[in-house]
Amino acid sequence: MNMQCLKIVEPCNEHCSFCFLQYTDLMSSENLFHGLSHQEVGAVVKSVHHQVRNFSKGEVVVHEGDTCDNLIFLLSGVVRTEFMSSEGQVFVVEQLEAPATLFPASLFSSERIIPVSVHADTDCRALYLPRESIREVLSKTPVVMTNFLRVLSNRLQFLTTKMKMFQFLTLRGKFIRHILELHHVQQSDELILQHSQQELAEIFGVARPSLARVIRELHNEELLYAKGKKIKIIDKQKLQQQMK
Repeated sequence: MNMQCLKIVEPCNEHCSFCFLQYTDLMSSENLFHGLSHQEVGAVVKSVHHQVRNFSKGEVVVHEGDTCDNLIFLLSGVVRTEFMSSEGQVFVVEQLEAPATLFPASLFSSERIIPVSVHADTDCRALYLPRESIREVLSKTPVVMTNFLRVLSNRLQFLTTKMKMFQFLTLRGKFIRHILELHHVQQSDELILQHSQQELAEIFGVARPSLARVIRELHNEELLYAKGKKIKIIDKQKLQQQMK
């Protein structure tokens, strides 16, 4: 627990358990509260109604179709978002690691329906800020308002890119795109996959054997070397050409 924070930010009331104050440094680092000191984050959250909830690994955090009444800020842990098609096939949209803001676009939409379910991949803790609390924070804190608009824009950009990938790329193209994105992030030709083949197959919306076949083909064509979660890019130029 951040004792320095506790000395500066007084408890919400006599029943306060300090359950969110230990995360104010994390909350001020990016996303919704970027640009605020941890003292300011603590003061902002303390001034409005809020709640902290804990979730165990494997627990459903949010069900698809629920009404979005709260902005959820993931304080610790990892979650994945997914939805189920009418045929019963599960599609993983993304995996999110704290700190992360969930459902900013649904909070003020006309229907406020959450389009995906959220599952805890690890034990998690989340801060819930009701719709009216967020409205109050946005009206009183311009920095948070700007951050909120940036979060919305980033989500729109991510989902647009995701939609284009699913609509226009083959499975081979999707995997190559994923590898090249990892190459950009990890800045190396020798990569470590962040997901198992089964998890990647769910993200791409295919069966695991289909993905395994694509990886094997790329390996046999000597475009990359694959062993477990280790991938080594052998011919980056040819991989990029495969995306066209």
